[in-house]
Amino acid sequence: MIMNEGLQDRLEKYGFSLYMIRITLAASLSWVAVHSIYGSQYLYFAPLAAILITQASVKASLEKGIYRLIGIILGGIVSLIVGQFFDVGGLSILLILLIGIGIATACKMNIQAVSQVGVTSVLALTFYQNDYVLWRIGETFIGVLIALAINMIIVPPNRFVKVKALAFEGSLLLADALKDLVGVRRDSPKDNLLEEAGKLLSNSSREQKEMFYTLTHYQCRGELKGLIQATSHLKSIHSYVKEIADDIRLLPAHHASSDWMKDVLESTADCIALYGTRTLSGAECQRSLADCIERARDLQLASFSELQGNCSLASIRDLGAVFSHLNRVLEEVERAKSATYVVATRPSTAEVARALHFIKKGLSQKL
Repeated sequence: MIMNEGLQDRLEKYGFSLYMIRITLAASLSWVAVHSIYGSQYLYFAPLAAILITQASVKASLEKGIYRLIGIILGGIVSLIVGQFFDVGGLSILLILLIGIGIATACKMNIQAVSQVGVTSVLALTFYQNDYVLWRIGETFIGVLIALAINMIIVPPNRFVKVKALAFEGSLLLADALKDLVGVRRDSPKDNLLEEAGKLLSNSSREQKEMFYTLTHYQCRGELKGLIQATSHLKSIHSYVKEIADDIRLLPAHHASSDWMKDVLESTADCIALYGTRTLSGAECQRSLADCIERARDLQLASFSELQGNCSLASIRDLGAVFSHLNRVLEEVERAKSATYVVATRPSTAEVARALHFIKKGLSQKL
């Protein structure tokens, strides 16, 4: 169920966030399910599990649910064994905690599973005579399943559009960051645009993977695969741009600030931005990406050839590193162009406006 965006905004004004809705529904349905199956005994285990494992993402909820079940099973087994020989008391609690937490720690379990072992061990020993362990495992399992189902069904509105917009904005910032490397010096602060582009691409990639855990991704699974491919290529390009930034910081000022360096960086940045605009925004671009790549490559080759006759061997070595990474950017754009189809066939108004803003900035006047 994809919530209406306007409805979600109105609900959040009154404190009804998506997270709160998930928790309340999961807990209530867990109680109803357990009551219909088992009756009235230990009904609080299922809603308690649903509340505790419900997270912002399905993957996080699944991980927490697994850790909780592992901790309950291990803690329950230890308490059942110790409970056969000792009554509830300081010695028995000491033994089950030493044994249970010791085993969990030796197996390098997650800290959440380790803490659950301790909690279950103590409670299971206390309720040893009432089949506590079996009740808790069964009802916790039901609570975990229902919480996961709720997380998979109730998702934020327009999630795919927002995830795609993150990748698109990241591609434009990446192009801006490459262009702004002209004249950067060794003592210059880190490029904020480059860092922000990396964060946007990483966030988009994380959200894309999360979408595979939801039912709504089936509505756009073809576009989602294309978006994943495009973002992967952009992240590779981002790593090359970081190398270029490091290489330029080592160059003498007269090379780093030269007109030819500006032209080479801008032409390469055009290719990144044009790829992102055509693939992720759906905006119509009259200029061919292949022509843009060819122009950038010709300019790189011409500039480097001219420098070979006018620079020392040490300068050629340092400049060669810059041009090598610039060429890798173009190669990655070419691979992305041949492997990724257009993700957005019907661009939103915001995306078109963002693309037009990019065009007006002058990075690529012929888009």
